[in-house]
Amino acid sequence: MRVVLLGGAGYLGTVAAHRLAALGHEVTVVDGLIYQREDDPAALLPRAARFVGGDLRDPALLAEVSAGADTVVHLGGIVGEPASQVDEQLAVELNYTSPLLAAEAAAAAGAGHYVFFSSCSVYGLHEGTADEDTAPNPLGIYARTKVLAERRLPEVLGPDRLLTCLRLATVHGSSPRQRLDSVVNKMAATAASTGRISLNGGAQRRPLVHVGDVARVLAGVLEQRLAGAWNVGSDAENHTIGEIAATVAGVVPGAVIDRGPERDEADARDYRVSFARIERALPGACSTTLKDGAREIADLVLSGQVTDPGQAQYDNHLGLVTAVAAGKVARLESADCRRYGAEYTAAWEAS
Repeated sequence: MRVVLLGGAGYLGTVAAHRLAALGHEVTVVDGLIYQREDDPAALLPRAARFVGGDLRDPALLAEVSAGADTVVHLGGIVGEPASQVDEQLAVELNYTSPLLAAEAAAAAGAGHYVFFSSCSVYGLHEGTADEDTAPNPLGIYARTKVLAERRLPEVLGPDRLLTCLRLATVHGSSPRQRLDSVVNKMAATAASTGRISLNGGAQRRPLVHVGDVARVLAGVLEQRLAGAWNVGSDAENHTIGEIAATVAGVVPGAVIDRGPERDEADARDYRVSFARIERALPGACSTTLKDGAREIADLVLSGQVTDPGQAQYDNHLGLVTAVAAGKVARLESADCRRYGAEYTAAWEAS
């Protein structure tokens, strides 16, 4: 199968590229490389993968790489609310405009399957357990772009294309293109480097999923041609922030939890998610535990493979701030960006 991974040189994409290539798929990775990194993106990918550098908001590039593809997978964009708040218009261009332009290109090229990487953050603040039929409750720019893209993609693709939206739990674990700013990775890296774990609140709930399991799910989705929305994670991996901190402390000998305010007011998300649907379709695909992922990250630091977890290259927010200041990424403000940006604004104001 010929698979195009848009944003495939990132934290998730590099792991997915390796898995798909190992399964014999013909993989093309397309990435704008918006973050300041010292590594060669091609060196992070399997030898069999083809790498194409370029802006994921460029319709001509999207048309070129989609030609002959069986499946187009959109993993790119700005991840997380702090990074999305650096420049809302830029976030909308990369998280909303880009997936819709990619869908236009995929449909025009005749690609039969389009996969969009979304997030369980769309559930925001929710009592009880959220499943795929639960109404989204996005609390910020990042989640809003995901919700709106999910709603608009069927219209852009048309009835003849298969659409899959993967709503990921909070991802953890090691990757060729490492991130250390998600909750598990940050706690584990900090504990390993300083012996301390900062905990603000603790009762808020977060579902978790290992980055390798995300790649496993993607491979299964492509093989079985699963359509619709899918929460990606495991029922056993719904944890409170306090439970995550305690697990990390158990993984890193001598680590101490520093307790702060009862609730982290900067992040009001609090939700438990059902992953029964993905478990029925792909049994055991998301079986890697919180402890496994925390141990991977701690080992990266303790072994010296990561010497300074606080570097901007490991943090999407800091990395984006650095990239914007260096002129590495900026608003494109093309006609397409303005068109889809107006849709986003109108939908936001109407809610």
